[in-house]
Amino acid sequence: MEPRTIFIGSGTARTGEAVITAFLKAGYRVAATSRSRKQLESTLSRVPHGDTVLPIEADLSQPQDAEAALHQTCAAFGRLDAATLLSGSFDQREVVDTSLADFQHQIEANLYTTYNLVRAVLPVMLDQGRGNIITIAGGSGLDPAPGRALFGASKAAVITFTKGVARDYKQRGIVPTCLVAGAIATAEAKGYLDAEDFRNAVTLDEFANALVFLASPEASGFAGSILELYAREVD
Repeated sequence: MEPRTIFIGSGTARTGEAVITAFLKAGYRVAATSRSRKQLESTLSRVPHGDTVLPIEADLSQPQDAEAALHQTCAAFGRLDAATLLSGSFDQREVVDTSLADFQHQIEANLYTTYNLVRAVLPVMLDQGRGNIITIAGGSGLDPAPGRALFGASKAAVITFTKGVARDYKQRGIVPTCLVAGAIATAEAKGYLDAEDFRNAVTLDEFANALVFLASPEASGFAGSILELYAREVD
């Protein structure tokens, strides 16, 4: 069988190296984007067989960049089986300490960019009659922690948007899912999580492997599902 192709938006995110590695290990052909080609090439240099990844410089907050990146992916690989977006924006402040501009930034970075990716991949996947789309939200999208009203609202919108896309297209071979992840044990997380919380956090492998599953044909029955990944966190 021809290898499956995954489009990874924001491959230079904190989880990017682990996610790209997991998809390559699973036999996928990978296209990854970043606003900085230099930063993306640095990430890929640390990934086994990273030289096989198609690097694309693109700002997915711009619809035309998202569409151009998808066209480049399809031109290189001839198909598109799955797509996801790794990065977003995080804000943790009480509402009284924020402005409308702060809220707009959260919506634009987390919801608009997700929309641009989904809007770009849908025509290709609909023509194929198949495709997996994995959006990503934080736990605050379901139950915001203190100071996360703005962030949580933007991610709640991503969750609802994903459900809506599934309602529109899951009868046509599209499998949209949303992975709601708790704290992820990235290198950066060591700076703000205490030792116990870091041990309890989702590992990079757990996060990456969840995405590999949701991008696979085996996830076909999960269209429209919101899957929570909290590892060992205790509320």
